[in-house]
Amino acid sequence: GGNIYAYCKAAAVAVTKGKLIQQAVTAADHIKDLAVAAAAAIGATAITITNGATTAITADMFKDGYVFVNDVDGEGQILRIKSHPAAAVSVSCVLTLHDELTTALTTSSEVGLKKNKFQDVVVCPTTLTGKMLGVTARDVTASYYFWALIKGPGAVLTNGTVIVGKMAAPSATTAGAIDTYPITLSTGTPDTYVPGDTPAVGIVMSVGATTEYSLVDINLL
Repeated sequence: GGNIYAYCKAAAVAVTKGKLIQQAVTAADHIKDLAVAAAAAIGATAITITNGATTAITADMFKDGYVFVNDVDGEGQILRIKSHPAAAVSVSCVLTLHDELTTALTTSSEVGLKKNKFQDVVVCPTTLTGKMLGVTARDVTASYYFWALIKGPGAVLTNGTVIVGKMAAPSATTAGAIDTYPITLSTGTPDTYVPGDTPAVGIVMSVGATTEYSLVDINLL
């Protein structure tokens, strides 16, 4: 008892149980520096942006996600997206917001877009491309909603040799698996976290052999 789960939607690929998942990857031309197409005053609940030159926006793909002002006028703001229409590359798109602007935007402002972190989640690749979110507790059909374990004991695919009572890390060689937490080069001490190190998944409770599943006290809140 006491486990905590998050409600997620899988991307268009099925995921089996016991796999680490991460948030969707953001297209390069949506990460930052999108132009604001029209000035928006304090209190506005919609802003118009110009889409990037490479990746089309489908209707509501950023619903319940975020737009953040990364540069120039109004920079530092983050606003939740309520809805938006589809937009082809290099054309304008009106983002309707849950929040009000607290600082005005101008056509010099630049923004980035991010999906809700629990939307279109994927198996953690061997090199993380987003925030780890949790572990699948059951097999998940492509594009279906499901509950992912984010805190508490869970069975996780294992690569290499993990150690009871020690931290586990996302595997750098097997997608969706855990591995031994790396030794910190600055101290030589296993399982010592230093900013910039591989993120920890949780504490190993019972060890499974490589290619099998270990019981891990997940902590990805």
